[in-house]
Amino acid sequence: MIALRPVLLAALMLGACTATPPAPPAPDERLPPLARAALEEWEAWGRAVQEGWPDDRPADTAATPARFERLLEYWYAVPGNSGVARRLQNRRAGIASYAAFEPVEGEEAEAAPAFVPTAEDIGYYASPAWSAAFIGFVARRAGIAEEDLPAMPTHARYIDRMLRRAVEDPEGAAWLPQAPEDAPPKPGDLLCADRSWRPIAHWTQRLPERGRFRPMHCDVVIRLRPGVVEAIGGNVADMVVLRRFPADAEGRVEQAPPGRPQFVLVLTPNAGVSAERAAELAALAPLVPAHEAREPARRRTVARGKPRRR
Repeated sequence: MIALRPVLLAALMLGACTATPPAPPAPDERLPPLARAALEEWEAWGRAVQEGWPDDRPADTAATPARFERLLEYWYAVPGNSGVARRLQNRRAGIASYAAFEPVEGEEAEAAPAFVPTAEDIGYYASPAWSAAFIGFVARRAGIAEEDLPAMPTHARYIDRMLRRAVEDPEGAAWLPQAPEDAPPKPGDLLCADRSWRPIAHWTQRLPERGRFRPMHCDVVIRLRPGVVEAIGGNVADMVVLRRFPADAEGRVEQAPPGRPQFVLVLTPNAGVSAERAAELAALAPLVPAHEAREPARRRTVARGKPRRR
C-alpha cells in the first residue's frame, strides 16, 4: 500500500490537471424561447465559449458560407437595414476577387496588390457591428413581438424603447428593468453593459439620454450555476459566443473589471409587477424626454488589413 501511494498521488494530480470546465448547455425545451433561440444560433456558429473578458479570439473564426449567410439574416431582420446585408455581400465579393488575383505572365511584380485579404475570417464583416441585429433576430425567432423587443441596428435604441414603456406603463410593459446588483438574472433575460468611455453608473441615467448615441451591448442569459452567469451574444470577438461571467453567492453577476464594459442593466420579461415596484418605475417617467434625440448616422467603413480584435 505504501509503495502505491506515489502512483496514486500522480494519478490524482494528472486528473486535476486535465479536468475540463462544465459542459456548455444544450437547447432545452424548458428554457424561455429567447434563451432557446440564442442557444440554437450559438450551436450553428460552432459553440465557442469564453471565460469572462479574454483578449484572444476563438480559435475558429472562419467566414464559412453558413456563418456569412446567418450574418446576412441578422441584418435582414432589422427593418430598413437590408442595405447593410448588400454591402457585406459586395465586400465579400471584392475580397474574393482580390484573393483570386493572378498576375499575367511577364507582368511587373508591382502590379499585384500589396495586401491580399482573405474571405476566410468573419472579422472582415464585423463592421457595422451586428450584436444588436443578433438580438433582434433571436427575438423574432423566439416569437417576441417587434413592439416588445424592437430589432434595431444599435442596442441603445431598443433599450430606450423598452425603458420608456417600462416607466410609462409598468403593468403593461413586456420587459422590466433592474440593476445587475439588485437581483440575479434569469434565463431569457438580457444582460446589458455600457461600452462607452464614460459609462453610466445606473440604468436610470439612460432615461434622460433617450435617443442619444451610447455604445452598449446585451447578451441573452442562458444558465446560472454556482458562481457563474452564462450568456450568449453576437459579434463577441466577431462570433456568436457563450461567455461565463463571475457571480456572487446569491447569483448576481459581478461587475466587470476596470477597462471592460460595465454591467448597468438587466431587462427581464414582465411576469407581473408589484404595486410598489410599479409606483417606483412610474415615478421615473418624467425623466424621459418627450421627443427622442436623433442618433448620429453610422459611418460606412470598409474593412482593411487584418480583422480588428474586439
